[in-house]
Formats: sequence, C-alpha cells, structure tokens
Amino acid sequence: MLKIEKKKDCCGCGACANVCPKNCIELKSDKEGFLYPKIDKEKCVDCGLCEKVCPIANSESRSESVLKSYAAFSPDNELRKKSSSGGMFSLFANIILDKGGVVYGAAFDNKFLVHHVGIESKDELYKLQGSKYLQSRTENTFKEVKENLNKGRYVLYTGTACQIAGLKSFLRKDYEKLYTVDVLCHGVPSPKVWKKYLAEQEKIHGADVTKAFFRNKDTGWKSYSVELEFSNSKKYTKTFGQEMFMKLFLQNICLRPSCHDCKFKSLERESDITIGDAWGIENHSPEMNDNMGVSVVLVHSQKGIELFDAIKENIKLKEVKKDVLLPPSADSRKSVLPHRNRKKFFEMLNNGTDFETLEKLLKPNLYTKCRRFAGKILRKFKKL
Repeated sequence: MLKIEKKKDCCGCGACANVCPKNCIELKSDKEGFLYPKIDKEKCVDCGLCEKVCPIANSESRSESVLKSYAAFSPDNELRKKSSSGGMFSLFANIILDKGGVVYGAAFDNKFLVHHVGIESKDELYKLQGSKYLQSRTENTFKEVKENLNKGRYVLYTGTACQIAGLKSFLRKDYEKLYTVDVLCHGVPSPKVWKKYLAEQEKIHGADVTKAFFRNKDTGWKSYSVELEFSNSKKYTKTFGQEMFMKLFLQNICLRPSCHDCKFKSLERESDITIGDAWGIENHSPEMNDNMGVSVVLVHSQKGIELFDAIKENIKLKEVKKDVLLPPSADSRKSVLPHRNRKKFFEMLNNGTDFETLEKLLKPNLYTKCRRFAGKILRKFKKL
C-alpha cells in the first residue's frame, strides 16, 4: 500500500488511482487545495501496484537526453495569439489528429478549474490551447490512453513533466504510437487559491466568470495579461506583473510542496519533446524577437525527432544550444524555494482573509531589501 510520509513526496499525478484494480484510491484535496491519494483500506488487497507506478517513489537517475534544441514559432499569427508562446503544441496536435488519433491536455471545466481531457477533432483544439496556471486533474485519462493505444490509435499526451512521468510509469512499457510533450513548469499553484480568487472577482464585478485567459498577448508576449470576462459583459485585464493571482503564483507562496523539491525539473525528461517560452530570445536570436511569442523546443527521443520533423516545413526555427536557450539558472530547470510566508499565507487563506490582505505577505522584509540593495551596488562595481 502506498504511504506518503511527506507532502513533498507526492506530485498528484494520479497514476496510483488509475492503476488500482479495486478502484479504492481516490484523489482528495487537502486543506491547501492540493490533491493526494486517499486509500480505502477495507477494499485494498495490498497488490502493491500503486507503489510500483508512483513516479516519485520510483524515480531513477537518468542521463540528459536533449538530442536537438530549437527556438521556433508558427508564422500563423492567429495561432500564435491563441497560444502561450510560439504555437508548437497546436501543430503537434494537428499531426496526431490528422492520423485519426487522440490528443490529451489541460482544459477548463464549467467552473474554470482545470482537468485533463481527450479531443479527437481540430474543432476542439481551442480547449487545450493556452497556459492554465493550476494543477490539472488527470482523472481517468491514463486509463483512456492505454485503451486507445491498445486499439492501435495514435495518442499525444501533454502535461507537466511529473504528469508525463506518471503516465509512463502507469503504462509500464513503451508504445509505438504514443507521443508525449511536457511543458516547462515554474510550479503549480493551489486550485483552492484560484477558486477563492474567482469568487472575489465575481463579487467585485457582480457577475459570473464566462472566460478566463492567463496569457492574453494584446499587451505583447513579454508583458502578457490575465483576462477575465463576465456574464454582464464586463472585462478584467491586468498585466502579469501587476495581477494579484499571478504575483502569488510567481513568488512561490501558493505552490504545491513537491514543486519545492521537484524530481522532474532537470533535462532528464521522460517525454519525447519539451516546449515552453523562449524567454531571453532577444539576447541570442534577436531576429526572431517580434514580441508575439517564441517557443523553446527540446527534443529528447527519436519519436520526438519524427514529430518535430513533421512540422518543420511549416515553422520558423533556429537551432540553439540548450544551455543558451534554457539556462541552468532558469526556474524551469531547478526547484523554486518556497516563500518565507507560505505557511502563514495558507493559514490566512483558510481563515477567510481577502486577497488584498494576502497580497501584502509578498512585500519584502528588511533583510530582503538590504540584500537587493547590496546586489545592485555590487553589480554597479562590477561594471566599472
């Protein structure tokens, strides 16, 4: 039977619940809003499968496997506008859909919480486009993937690196027609925080949310905005640096415990391809920098090469060394430290504290201010 001694030792991927032959494992939210397995001990037959498929319990050291690394984007500007960065996911998805396959990814439900779904039509692709800065419930999709693969269908599964590791561990063998793409990840914020945030926004605007978009590019890719639309036609838009939920997320005060000790952030990925934002493109490839979005593309396998080759004719790309494209110091390559007020934040959240007050926990203390000031002085002296 799977035993999780510390919260950091569970990433919430759902592999254990999907593999259980007795369906006695259910993912339940804890007081912070994160999913953890709850086992019905009366139904459990102690088969041990849940332990065998846990990607954290069975994580092994692997060598880096970046065969190719690119900066890339689609020349279709409408597609780029709908996408977080350069539109790579949609192009990969179209290849699989053209083969009569199924594409899995993160989508909003009717309450604007996030879960994984499978689509079989390009008309449904919009559901999976764009970033959703929440932990997605994988639900029964691992089982669905296996069923589709056993039927001989092509499958593309996208998610965070830990979700891809969970899927691969659940399947326990390679499938010729399975393609996996992970997205570069800062960490996952609590759905409970997002749910409370939406409730506050609905109260302020006097109507229900009808649309949520984390990466609106009307203000540019580098200064993207969070956008909410409401049933009374009101609209809320703020750039990410000023937006309350994004500040809480990016300053690491509401992330899942496993994100602060992530076992999947190195370039030792189990996916075929990794995609994300090519931040810093202006420093090494300024000719590609039009502020509409450029993707990092890291290819890890022969299947990844085949999938990328299938779209190469329809994109603009440049091969760039992986450590230039994605420096080792990037948050997507190392675990981020928890905010010093993380514990206090969740205590106040659970006591009903409003977001305006919660945001004040992000303000730097005197020690942090002194360090920042000293750092500025030191950088100035280095330039002399």
